[in-house]
Amino acid sequence: DDAPVPEYAVANDASRERDVELTRYPRAGEPNPTVKLGIVSTAGGPARWIDLGEYTEGAYVIMGAGWMPDSERIYLFVQDRAQTWLDIGTASRRGAGPRRLLRETTEAWVEPPETLTFLADGDILLTSERTGWKHLYLYDKDGQLKRPVTEGQWEVRGLQHVDEEAGWVYFTGTRDSHIAEHLYRVKLTGGEVQRLTDATGQHGVHMSPNGKYFVDTWSNASTPTQAVLRAAGGTKVRTLDTNPVYAREEYTFGSYEQFQIETSDGFLLEAGLVKPPDFDSSRKYPVWFTTYAGPHSPSISDTWQGGRTWDQMLAQMGAIVFHCDPRPASGKGACSAWTAYRQLGVQELKDIEEAIRWLTSQPYVDGERIGMSGHSYGGFMTAYALTHSTLFAGGIAGAPPTDWRFYDTIYTERYMDTPQNNPDGYDRTSVVKAAKDLHGRLLLIHGGIDDNVHLQNTFALVDALQREDKPFQLMVYPQSRHGIWGMHYNRLTVDFIRAVLQLLDEPAAD
Repeated sequence: DDAPVPEYAVANDASRERDVELTRYPRAGEPNPTVKLGIVSTAGGPARWIDLGEYTEGAYVIMGAGWMPDSERIYLFVQDRAQTWLDIGTASRRGAGPRRLLRETTEAWVEPPETLTFLADGDILLTSERTGWKHLYLYDKDGQLKRPVTEGQWEVRGLQHVDEEAGWVYFTGTRDSHIAEHLYRVKLTGGEVQRLTDATGQHGVHMSPNGKYFVDTWSNASTPTQAVLRAAGGTKVRTLDTNPVYAREEYTFGSYEQFQIETSDGFLLEAGLVKPPDFDSSRKYPVWFTTYAGPHSPSISDTWQGGRTWDQMLAQMGAIVFHCDPRPASGKGACSAWTAYRQLGVQELKDIEEAIRWLTSQPYVDGERIGMSGHSYGGFMTAYALTHSTLFAGGIAGAPPTDWRFYDTIYTERYMDTPQNNPDGYDRTSVVKAAKDLHGRLLLIHGGIDDNVHLQNTFALVDALQREDKPFQLMVYPQSRHGIWGMHYNRLTVDFIRAVLQLLDEPAAD
């Protein structure tokens, strides 16, 4: 029942009739929908509602539900509004319950497991980030922990298959590289983890229903995506696609390097760099930096990424293109993501500044010509950097959340708690409140009918910048939603990058 949720209006002013969409959209701190969980027969009849009376109405969320193997009971995931704990429980199909099997807590927020995997003897296999790293755990049918199946300072990314007869659990993870997933298997009883994909790089895996084979789709920074059919133990059966991408032979590309930058406290940031094709180490080059930076959202990976043609285009104009993930977005466990808890943007900017200072210490980098861009969370990060740092000559903030009070409850409160409980955190991370500190050239871009990050975010910042008499540029695409593309958008962003980095239309003659 979303009647308690305030309505938000999104207006298309470019249409003849001025289309207005009214959507129930709970912003941080506002009422959520009230939720019940019901069961109804496929033949029809009245719904039987699960008794959730032990939870306070409006203060919990239901994150998932499904059938137990006996089809007589269901399981459900219930969390508090701020997502600091997760109850996994079971309930009768007749509506009784739920009976709590276990409660998950961490040092910050709790990510619910995608599902529960039930074994023939009633044991339950699930993922948890309780140690700061996502791993597999085995529980008995009463919710008592039997043992961890995997452990270590790396992540299980996805459970692929369980072969109970042979006792194997197949999963993708980052045991060998934080920027490249591989397929592994381990015995249900724990023990040695076996890697089943051999080539370096990122592997996407699709296992056959019986678990006897899997399609391995993989690439790395120098190899376009290929596909191979393998037996469950990793033996190659046949090559499905070598994908040579002959078109790349028609172009001259600059070098791409992946490396790590050590911060002052010893954390290793993952980074990547594209240099111009005619790179000369005796010259000083401007840098365009791109990031996303959101929790659990790494952008650096050992993948082909379409040959990084956008970066190569900027490099051919005479710029170095730099990517780097701050620790909350590094993919190095929940323990790294938790550094953003209740202060989105703060730790990220500290890491970004350390990375930029490392970069500008290189003899071939012009520290006065550093630009930055990002979209959505990356747009927030760009706007936040330009109002909280002096290292950037300019930046493009696409569809940025400029104050987390404007964004939705489920995402924002997971990381920030509510504005009522964390007012200082919301103030400290607000770009709007820091408008007076804008440094460098700022281009704001937003879709006029963005129903995800509302245009309100950009207009609130525009108003604050105008009140502070700060120069900036603004482009609104009236009929675009959260995603923006097209020739006008491409030309606008490239022209802005040229201006900020002071790039010539044509390379200067030697």
